[in-house]
Amino acid sequence: MDRDELVAYLEEYLGVEGCPDASLNGLQVEGKSQVTRLATAVSCSVRFFQEAARWGAEALLVHHGLLWQGQVEPICGSVRRRLATLLAHDLNLLAYHLPLDRHPEVGNAAVLATKLGLEGLEPFGTFHGLTVGWAGVFGRPQPLDELARRLQLLTGQEPLVFPAQGQWVSSVGIVTGSGSGALNEAVETGLDALITGDPKEWLMHRAEEEGVHVLACGHYASERFGVQALGTHLEEKFGLEVRFFDYPNPA
Repeated sequence: MDRDELVAYLEEYLGVEGCPDASLNGLQVEGKSQVTRLATAVSCSVRFFQEAARWGAEALLVHHGLLWQGQVEPICGSVRRRLATLLAHDLNLLAYHLPLDRHPEVGNAAVLATKLGLEGLEPFGTFHGLTVGWAGVFGRPQPLDELARRLQLLTGQEPLVFPAQGQWVSSVGIVTGSGSGALNEAVETGLDALITGDPKEWLMHRAEEEGVHVLACGHYASERFGVQALGTHLEEKFGLEVRFFDYPNPA
């Protein structure tokens, strides 16, 4: 399909215009005008760019892009190598950060919530006036250790668990990536647990004192879901050949 048509569709589908972000969402580096193969990944890396080029991709789609608001730095080192690889292979680079986090169908938090079986999903995790996560309830309360086990199976990484009092979980808020700050909202709304990515140092004592279990799955592990779901959506809608490139990162 035409690259510009793909970019225009993604801008509307993900609601880019109404989503202020530190990321320069959309087409970050221009490449070939026609796209047949789309490679997806969570983050940029020279390794990903090279392997996607060998696969024959014309476009790359990531969650953590190469260009950010206010970014001013010399084109040296890793930045130079990444740009050189993209330009040498005439690759398009598309990036969608918060628009992909918060999307109700293919967003990181929404997909994880659905896989966990949460019901009655509502927007959750407000940062600078924008909700970037989702919260819901289980049909039947679950033991905390069972929820941790299921998260490990889904993310491929054992979560760090900061327990509060009690062992049963009925309601959960999810903000993937750097979502530890949503603990206050979880407390205010009376949730039993918060699932996030980054395990901040202060979470352990705050979780215990505020009475909200926190399960930190790792930034990367908690954000595999969005790009994969979006890739599947584009494959089904436009007939593109899509491949997800996975580079597990314990952080």
